[in-house]
Amino acid sequence: MTLTQLLSAIRASYVAVLTAAINQDNAHVEPAYRNADGALALEGNPALPCRADWIPVEGEYAGQSHTVDAKTQLEFEPFGFSMSGTEVSITPFTWDWLPLQISGLAPDVAATTLADWFMAWFDVEDNNVKNAEGLYGVVHFMSGITQEDEALQVSIDLGSVSEAALEDLLFKLADAKAQSIQLG
Repeated sequence: MTLTQLLSAIRASYVAVLTAAINQDNAHVEPAYRNADGALALEGNPALPCRADWIPVEGEYAGQSHTVDAKTQLEFEPFGFSMSGTEVSITPFTWDWLPLQISGLAPDVAATTLADWFMAWFDVEDNNVKNAEGLYGVVHFMSGITQEDEALQVSIDLGSVSEAALEDLLFKLADAKAQSIQLG
């Protein structure tokens, strides 16, 4: 199994739950949280926007944001590989809650790299069109960065982005000269 195939299988579990949920209601799919003036609501450090999974348009829960959780986690043996001098290790995780640990980057470099990647896959202008799954191919959330010992930690809800987005993140962190990256 290739890395792309593995990431596709991990993503599939979450996307199946999300598409089943959004297909039940007339809903705003993957809407970004916005301020009253229409600007993206930014929170955290770094200050980033966030998306809900869906918001029903009508009915008892109209206007209330909803999220879903992957019901299963794909089990596989942890493994690792080297990418441009960066050691990458992968353990089981769910697409909607990826724990990410980075070693060997200064906090400001990591924050800039992560925020730039996040914003590139967020679709700030909401220009993406729905894909065959009825989703927009966007990332939903990234937590603030914390430091534990020498490692930086962050959690990411990858939303409906493709496997290519996560591969892109690995390349960007390797290009920034991270010593190691752990997914999961």
